[in-house]
Amino acid sequence: MGDLFHFPGSSDEDYPEDLDATYDGPEVDIAEDATVFTLNETAYLLNIPVVDTREGLSNGDIPGVLVGEDWLVWRPRLMAWLNGLPKEGGW
Repeated sequence: MGDLFHFPGSSDEDYPEDLDATYDGPEVDIAEDATVFTLNETAYLLNIPVVDTREGLSNGDIPGVLVGEDWLVWRPRLMAWLNGLPKEGGW
């Protein structure tokens, strides 16, 4: 799981070049007290391409729920998931 996402500030040594991409979606304006994030907001927060975020949500690597055609990510669940990721690269 840890090698699926290249988070800002992590070591480039362990990641293929094609995973060195950052958020590429439209500008987002996330309310400080937001409890649910959209696909684009989640991609922005994780600083990964929207297509990679959608794939991570679709295959269950990123916690979220598909409501109709929209992916929604509950803030506490996203935070718990992030806190549970392995600390790679000396973090």
